[in-house]
Amino acid sequence: MEDLHKELRFAAICTVVLDVLLWLGSLLFTGLEMAFPLGLVLGSAGMLANLLLLRRSIRNAVYHGKTKDITGYLIRCLIASAVIAAGLLSEHVSAAGAVLPFLYPKLIFGILSFSGKKKSGKPE
Repeated sequence: MEDLHKELRFAAICTVVLDVLLWLGSLLFTGLEMAFPLGLVLGSAGMLANLLLLRRSIRNAVYHGKTKDITGYLIRCLIASAVIAAGLLSEHVSAAGAVLPFLYPKLIFGILSFSGKKKSGKPE
């Protein structure tokens, strides 16, 4: 479980970096408009909440043998839906900014898995 905690911390740090990079890139197109960074913040919060709930589901499966966690799944779907709806319905939040952070885990963990870090059973 300590590995999950480290991966979540790594994902949070990478999320901040990706948010800043995307915001700086958006300055070229939108100027100092705040809808895109607000969308990034909202989307990042939703994505990190999803990862925390997923960690809880994994912990329950490992330690308590609960293989079906429909409540956690529904809450994760509700969070993602609420964030996307806020992006689509609010003038103050960019829909693209709200949705992009939900793609970060695939990018972050994909790069991490291909970075050449081979995990062995040996303690470091």
